[in-house]
Amino acid sequence: MNSRTDMPDTTDRRTRGLKPEPVTATEARQGFRGKPVLIVLLAGLILAMLVWIPAEWWGNAIAPSDPANQPVEQTAPAPSENGGQVVPESSPTPTQ
Repeated sequence: MNSRTDMPDTTDRRTRGLKPEPVTATEARQGFRGKPVLIVLLAGLILAMLVWIPAEWWGNAIAPSDPANQPVEQTAPAPSENGGQVVPESSPTPTQ
């Protein structure tokens, strides 16, 4: 099967024997580039900012002043006075 789309289909009776028409580069272009695309991109960016900025302000306005998920500050234990040796705790003596 021929994968070229610019050649006429030889099995179709309407196009049998026709030669492909020459097409200029401007006519073959699928779409226009330049100013219209730039305008669409800039308009989308402006719309996104118009929604984002009020959402940020509103989110900061309703944020709690003392959130519950703040990290807890932990201090390291003070160094021991026995030179860093681990001293086992004395076990209680059984009473009789």
